[in-house]
Amino acid sequence: MSTLYHYTSLQGLIGVITGKSVWASHCEYLNDSSEFIHALSFAKTVSGNIFMDDDYLEAFGWAVRDSLEHMIKHDIYVASFSENADLLSQWRGYCPQGSGVSIGFDSEILNAYCENQGYRLEKCIYDSEIQSSRIIDITKRCLDIFPQPSITREDYSSLGSKEQVVFTLNERERTTNGQDRDAAKAATDWLCEQVNECAPLIKHSGFHEESEWRIVAHNPTENIQYRVSKSHIVPYLVLPLIREYPEIIKEIYIGPNPNPHRCKKSVKQLLKSESIENVTTKISSIPFNSW
Repeated sequence: MSTLYHYTSLQGLIGVITGKSVWASHCEYLNDSSEFIHALSFAKTVSGNIFMDDDYLEAFGWAVRDSLEHMIKHDIYVASFSENADLLSQWRGYCPQGSGVSIGFDSEILNAYCENQGYRLEKCIYDSEIQSSRIIDITKRCLDIFPQPSITREDYSSLGSKEQVVFTLNERERTTNGQDRDAAKAATDWLCEQVNECAPLIKHSGFHEESEWRIVAHNPTENIQYRVSKSHIVPYLVLPLIREYPEIIKEIYIGPNPNPHRCKKSVKQLLKSESIENVTTKISSIPFNSW
């Protein structure tokens, strides 16, 4: 997509234009924070269960489940964008009635900014099969770097049941407390890192219409500020996009509004006051009256 849209209120637009920045909020303090928690749980379940019934790889399966159970979640901040400039569900979900806008950002410049800052700009994953496939692939790649069993699968199959139990216990001891402990931990640490990277992009298929992209920042140490929500404090990361790239805003859509032409004129006035040029302003074509 050449343009990605950030939906916000008129007050939010003033903040973006005068502050020349966008805010990325901490995942755990968003209104839909349960979504991120669900994504982590989903990733843990898929990764932890993939080898559950394979006794030959029991040591690996146990190590994966244990590492995910004790995984330290990253401090993850996200800023959301949509491929759609004028979408009813977005106006309803993310903008106050009669006073919303969608700000169109140049996606190539957004991506360049993220690369320079060590952030990621990626599209959310809505398809459950693709979600599972992504997690399964991560888990299999972890298996490739995890210490391999000391005997082949064929040799294991030829063992008696008691010998198989002894083998399983020995393998777990070897990779948990023995000579291959460090290599095993390095592999499962890598797995947890990948799950932390993937989780912010996993969304329920019911939201696929949003076609959401996210700037994802992991464990930032600078530009963290705080704002008050209805019941708690929300940490957020300041992304000085417009300050660093004045040409990044391409267009602004005026959402369903009782006075759209007056609103459009006022938005132009705001842009002019901050010397932000070459921005096209448009009025939503959706006949939605919420005032």
